[in-house]
Amino acid sequence: MRFFPRKRPEPPVPDLDPGAIVRRARRLRFRVRPTAVAQLAGAYHSARPGSGLTFAELRAYEPGDDVRHLDWNVTARQGRPFVRRYVEERSLSLWLILDVSQSLRFGADGRSKSDRASQAAALLAASAIQNGDRAALTLVSDRIESELPPGGGPRHLSRLLRMLVTSPSTSRRSSLTAAVTRPQRFARRGLVVVLSDFLNPEPVAPWRELASRGDVVALRLVDPLEEQLPNAGILALEDVETGRRRIVDSGSARLRASYARMAEDRQRAFRSWCEATSIEGLDLSTQLDPIGPLLGIFRGRARRRTGPR
Repeated sequence: MRFFPRKRPEPPVPDLDPGAIVRRARRLRFRVRPTAVAQLAGAYHSARPGSGLTFAELRAYEPGDDVRHLDWNVTARQGRPFVRRYVEERSLSLWLILDVSQSLRFGADGRSKSDRASQAAALLAASAIQNGDRAALTLVSDRIESELPPGGGPRHLSRLLRMLVTSPSTSRRSSLTAAVTRPQRFARRGLVVVLSDFLNPEPVAPWRELASRGDVVALRLVDPLEEQLPNAGILALEDVETGRRRIVDSGSARLRASYARMAEDRQRAFRSWCEATSIEGLDLSTQLDPIGPLLGIFRGRARRRTGPR
């Protein structure tokens, strides 16, 4: 059971008028500063998954060709050497899977887990598209709420940002596994980034299968109030996904210690799940602008790819 200090519920986003949606989209775009995108685009490029090779043509061997590309069957039939030529597939796909269940609404206005997740997703999508890659977005609760297939260019980025600010959700609960099959439907390789608070346990097998096909990064959104209960007297706590409420005395040191232990248990469970699935997992605090942690993530991945110099 997950109890957090109650927060006045936000009005349902789908009820917003078009003008409010546009204002939210502009505000999100403003947060995705060109300088930040340029920084992250460079870090993303150095850490992006290696491009694949696709067959281009079969032609007669020429001096200097790589003998490893000789097509022995054709060579035997023609009586002279032929090679298979390959070209690098430069455009890859960034798959963003964003949790839009009720628990992501927790946090201060403008710095809720949902706000930070949307900002991080927007930065990642803008960086990928600036690198010539394609970005896809899936919004998930315990079902697929909305999705945008892979695409590139400014118009596609605008559609993606608009989807992020509307963030429709018909369910309070979360089960991210509903989105696992989306990246698997397409042959194009790429990077999958999952943004959630991972409050509910996820099965291992489907995520391990996804990670075996390519790179997967899990970003766990964490709000400080979820880790340490403030000493603020009598508080009304509510399970954000079931609606169950509880009145507690936060002045109790024992209660605050128990609350902190539950937070540690959630973190350990997340780490264990990442190890079991071979997924790279990192925490993203709502107190920080996402650009700093994201830069650290991709620069670290780039260093691990190239190895010590």
